[in-house]
Amino acid sequence: MITVEKALGIILSNLPERKIEQVPFQASLGRVLAEDLTATCDIPPFDRSAMDGYAVAASDAEHAPVELEIAGEIRAGGGLPQTLPPGKAMSIMTGAPVPRPADAVQVVEECRLSEDGRRVTINKPVHAGDNIAPRGSEATSGEVVLRAGHRIGPAEIAVMATFGYSRVRVWKVPEIAVFATGDELVEVDQTPRPDQIRNSNAYCIIAQLQYMGLRSEYLGIVRDDKDELRQRMLEGLRKDVLIISGGVSMGEYDYVKDIFEELGLEILFSRVAIKPGKPTVFARKGDTLVFGLPGNPISALVTFECFVRPALGNLCGMAQSELHRMKGELLEDMEQNSGRMAFFPAWVYWEEGGLKVDPLPWKSSADIIGFAGANATYIFPRGKPRMRKGETVEVMLLPDFFLRQR
Repeated sequence: MITVEKALGIILSNLPERKIEQVPFQASLGRVLAEDLTATCDIPPFDRSAMDGYAVAASDAEHAPVELEIAGEIRAGGGLPQTLPPGKAMSIMTGAPVPRPADAVQVVEECRLSEDGRRVTINKPVHAGDNIAPRGSEATSGEVVLRAGHRIGPAEIAVMATFGYSRVRVWKVPEIAVFATGDELVEVDQTPRPDQIRNSNAYCIIAQLQYMGLRSEYLGIVRDDKDELRQRMLEGLRKDVLIISGGVSMGEYDYVKDIFEELGLEILFSRVAIKPGKPTVFARKGDTLVFGLPGNPISALVTFECFVRPALGNLCGMAQSELHRMKGELLEDMEQNSGRMAFFPAWVYWEEGGLKVDPLPWKSSADIIGFAGANATYIFPRGKPRMRKGETVEVMLLPDFFLRQR
């Protein structure tokens, strides 16, 4: 049985080489850039008015209030304006180019238009540069505006559109297959017999993948039959990553191990000192990664976050592939068997003085209902049998931490 840290190290050292693909920029949301993107022009491309108002030479308004003749109107998209005559003003809209030699814009709220609309009174002085975004103040041509390794969100899509990047190079996302094993499982829309349960693990794993922005192919439930397992394994091995739920506990592992060995998989570890989730398997065949996660729901959920997420995040080029960890104050005395690093459910919240960690009651690694109320796990270090109320503990924030509130 190996430590959590060693298991993660083995996984990360056995990842295949990442691949790059070019996609339409609209399809790049959630992906990770594999190239630097530079500004293809200055932004703004001209001195731009930041407000509706009147473009003036600041020196003409320094002794405001002052009345100036209106020399014209400038609209966004209306073309480049004529030169501003000395001692005059031009009406200007937000986003429109500022006429030369105007060096300030007074907001419309500080101006009064004459009844005939030909003159404007500037009620307050303005200074050179007021309410003007100078050319190139947001980006200059050739400047890096998005760096490789940046995860693409809505704002990044807007940046690409601004500079004409209709196609971009991103790290390729892996093709993933998921299936669950066990004669005791039935699908969600079926009524289980007294000795059966509905399959929840595969759908939890698929949802965890979706939180990462990844899609997967669900291969269904595989019965405890070697021929069926072999066939489904062959189907899953056509993908970049295969995730199996169940079939890896002590009573079942020899059965799965035989199929792994028969199909030429290299088993890199099969037991980890983690609670819950000890019977976690990691194997590889060529560039295909295979994760065998335990059949208990919380075990599968926790081992996905500790091992599968970092591997997939790394393959996708994510700079931060692991869940965020923080430290906070434990609100209860807690004990555990100290042989494994443990991840227990908690509700974590901010309060004056820092982060508070409230342990949640749960019955076992099968108690997904108890775990559903958690927004984090608190971590019991291996070899530490107890932690006291008021002690500082490490927590791993779950993916929906910032979405969940009580």
